[in-house]
Amino acid sequence: MKHPISQKIQFIFIYAGFWTVVLGLHVATLILLYKIDWWNASIDGLVFNTLFALLGIALWYPVFYNDPEKQSISMLLINHLSIMVLSLAAWVSSGVFICNQLLQNYPEYLEFVDAGIPWRIYTGIFFYFSIVLVYYLLIYGYSLREHMLQESRLREKINEAELQSLKSQINPHFLFNSLNSISSLTITNPEKAHEMIINLSGFLRYSLAHDPNNLIPLRQEIENMESYIAVEKIRFGDKLVFIKNICEPCYQHKVPFLILQPLIENAIKHGVYESMEPVTVIVKCETLPDQSIKITVGNNFDPEAVSRKGTGTGIKNITERLKIIYQLHDLLTIEKKKDYFTVQLILPNKPAFTNNNNL
Repeated sequence: MKHPISQKIQFIFIYAGFWTVVLGLHVATLILLYKIDWWNASIDGLVFNTLFALLGIALWYPVFYNDPEKQSISMLLINHLSIMVLSLAAWVSSGVFICNQLLQNYPEYLEFVDAGIPWRIYTGIFFYFSIVLVYYLLIYGYSLREHMLQESRLREKINEAELQSLKSQINPHFLFNSLNSISSLTITNPEKAHEMIINLSGFLRYSLAHDPNNLIPLRQEIENMESYIAVEKIRFGDKLVFIKNICEPCYQHKVPFLILQPLIENAIKHGVYESMEPVTVIVKCETLPDQSIKITVGNNFDPEAVSRKGTGTGIKNITERLKIIYQLHDLLTIEKKKDYFTVQLILPNKPAFTNNNNL
């Protein structure tokens, strides 16, 4: 850590201004209380306060190298008491010597100089501990700021690692289900299987073309979602109906990459797969007063059908990603009625981190 006074020109002016005020009080005290003429009082104040101002600058180094965390309190006090005695002895003796040389033709002042040594020592003790305390507070504040910065960087690195781990589950999870669908189609309808492979390759190309650590406009996420729907409609045809109801301002809102695809995948898996009747997947989005958006993904399902057991990877993945990115809980809610399933997402306007491109 650099000397705090020399770090910025403003600090130099503040330090000089402080000692200028002390000099004015010093001179006024000598004139009003001790009846010293203004000339002698000015020389006395200028000499003693200039010397202590220089001493105060030098005191930074014993403060910096006497770390309270590396030595006991008793040793710290002994060190500072020793430094204080030596410093005050040098300050008083130097000040008295200089004033005696400059004002040797003023015998009344010379008597005052010798008689005033005790109160100078008391004043010096006060200034010494005041300066030392300020330096320690500055060191503590700097250390605390550095610690908080390092902790913030570490927390961000941990969050990035967690996000990367979660995101790495998205494509394999989707790919696994898609390959199962293609496998079935190769037997029942090879032409559709071929078409599905082409659409799937386009969808995966889109996924690889975007950095998964970035937030993207909702418009791109919707387009990506529609590509996925196109893949699944090859297999299910009219049995899968997709409706979107999104207000225009929502399209520009930044959202996590591939945040909707697992929800659509779940709607198809637990709705379309098990139903004999057409299943409608509806995606709605509206803006909220706090500039966040609310996305609702809903689908009907056959309540009498045997529900497929899943691993819950999609919902868990989204929940954890939202917690990390926005540092908020309960951004995802699920509601299951008699024959309708709804997932609701609340996506704030900004993520918790300032580095928006590293999410």
